[in-house]
Amino acid sequence: MTPRRFSPVLLLLAVLTACQPSYHLAQQAANRIQVDSTTATADPGMASFLQPYRQKLDQTMNAVLARSTGPIEKSQPNGPLNDILTDALLQQASQKYGKPIDVSHLNFGGIRNNLPAGNITIGSIYEVMPFDNKLVILTLTGDMLMQLLNHFAEGNKLVVGGLRATIHDGKVQSATLTNGRAIQPSETYTVAMSDYVAEGGDNAGFLKNPVKREDINYLIRDALIDYFRQRGQSGQPITPTTDGRITIE
Repeated sequence: MTPRRFSPVLLLLAVLTACQPSYHLAQQAANRIQVDSTTATADPGMASFLQPYRQKLDQTMNAVLARSTGPIEKSQPNGPLNDILTDALLQQASQKYGKPIDVSHLNFGGIRNNLPAGNITIGSIYEVMPFDNKLVILTLTGDMLMQLLNHFAEGNKLVVGGLRATIHDGKVQSATLTNGRAIQPSETYTVAMSDYVAEGGDNAGFLKNPVKREDINYLIRDALIDYFRQRGQSGQPITPTTDGRITIE
């Protein structure tokens, strides 16, 4: 019988593997360590390093875009903030798209703050819209548009521009574009909205298969900043109003 010949490398691996100790968890413990401005010690060197960046950021965020004669607040089913934000989105989306958009939509929960009376700054818009959601243009049939409206009408969370709607028991009874056209099931309409909702956010999964989707390289927040800057350049202050575009019966 011919004797077996073993590779020295394989022998070494076998020895090392056999010598490996085994471990098991004997116990575990956890401590809560609170870190805040009262317990953390400031690092003067780091503070000095960040100071120029902090000054630049403060200058940017404190830049005044426009002025308002009063607080601009969101509300259900209507609110001055609801109206001005969706109107702003509709205007800016149409400019970027190069042709009129029929409807604009914002999810109520995504509007995170109100706008103050007096100076409206870039920082104010960041507080209202802190997310980096992008503008998306969806082409929807009338049936799909009504599905969108009904989905957000439940709970009085419908925030739209470009149309008026009447709601009864959480269902849209009628919806008409601001140009007077009634929504027809088989016709198509363009809707400006955030990529979050277009991708099924807020349980709007039915929007994942539109007639057409066009992504615009434009943040919703930047659209709002541009709109309020334009309003400020007009020299006229903003007076908070709502046109009652959503009616609850």
